Amino acid sequence: MKKHKIIHTLRSGICEITYTDEFSVEFSMIGTLSQTHLPHDVDTMDIPDDQNMFVVFNVNTENWETYSVHSVIDVEQLTGEGAINNKKKLQASDEYLAGLFDGIEEISDEGFYESNGMTQ
Repeated sequence: MKKHKIIHTLRSGICEITYTDEFSVEFSMIGTLSQTHLPHDVDTMDIPDDQNMFVVFNVNTENWETYSVHSVIDVEQLTGEGAINNKKKLQASDEYLAGLFDGIEEISDEGFYESNGMTQ
């Protein structure tokens, strides 16, 4: 994978990164560079001079980690605009959502207390 594609995907949302270590053992981690998911007191970090390395925020450990671009097997976007998982979600129609509250009576505080044999 190319560094610019990895960075673009990480900036789009939370991603699962599949990579190999120096012994060719495959691992995965959940990371992001999306400002929406980063702690408010942290700026996005990057290594601009090295095309072979990138920095990503590990969502689980809440730490910055550095990876080699060459070790990345796959980056799957899990959240955010364009994520494949968003297309698989069920979408409720407006009619269904409107009907959720049909037949539910609004009970005032006074009615609640009276129906439970209590006084205010």
